[in-house]
Amino acid sequence: MVAQSERFIGIICGLKSEAQAVAAVVDGAKIRIGVSGANAARAEDIAQGFCQEGAAAIVSVGVSGGLDPALQPGDLIFGASVVADDGTRYDCDPYLSGVVRDDLAARGAKTGNLFGSDEIIESAAKKSALFQNHSCLAVDMESHGAARSASQHKVPFLAIRAIADPADRALPTAALGAVAPDGSTLVLKTLGAALRDPKQFPELLKLGADSAAATKTLSRDLGLLFGSLFLSLDL
Repeated sequence: MVAQSERFIGIICGLKSEAQAVAAVVDGAKIRIGVSGANAARAEDIAQGFCQEGAAAIVSVGVSGGLDPALQPGDLIFGASVVADDGTRYDCDPYLSGVVRDDLAARGAKTGNLFGSDEIIESAAKKSALFQNHSCLAVDMESHGAARSASQHKVPFLAIRAIADPADRALPTAALGAVAPDGSTLVLKTLGAALRDPKQFPELLKLGADSAAATKTLSRDLGLLFGSLFLSLDL
């Protein structure tokens, strides 16, 4: 039995920058943050550890690629469920969803399904196919891993994302290997790839601006949202 004072929310991020945005605005005494390096298997392992340590909830937080053409960089997304590559659907917890729904709606958040991919969805054509086939709003590479562990341990799960690259924007080739296993950005590797193909620089600048808009949304909204979660979970 976990003592009341030791309970916490386990937060799974793909990138260190996402984790820093969370840590800057959320009460650190009530959370633990794990960074997966945008890898579903690592996200699953981190979430499993949190569940075994007595997490009151698991929350996937970070930036996502847009699949719905109506979404713009910086838009806030709340997951109704996460659909994995193998078709498995993991529903977000209905009680906790109800707790934050009004706060999210007040911030213009869209609620819908998310797609969890085991590979980078780099092209607009792939994004369009996922949207048409699965009706998911956005895609990321760790929510389904975190959701899988939460489901196995019967721990409530939520996913809160912000749009970085929109549906009509392809990822520049130089950015495809930019994330290290620890979630840091391989800046020199990315710049080196761009120097070999300088026409990618404008695309990288757009991606950087899109990602900054998404991270700004997380920094703006997560404090209040997690405050509501803490109250509902009596943390």
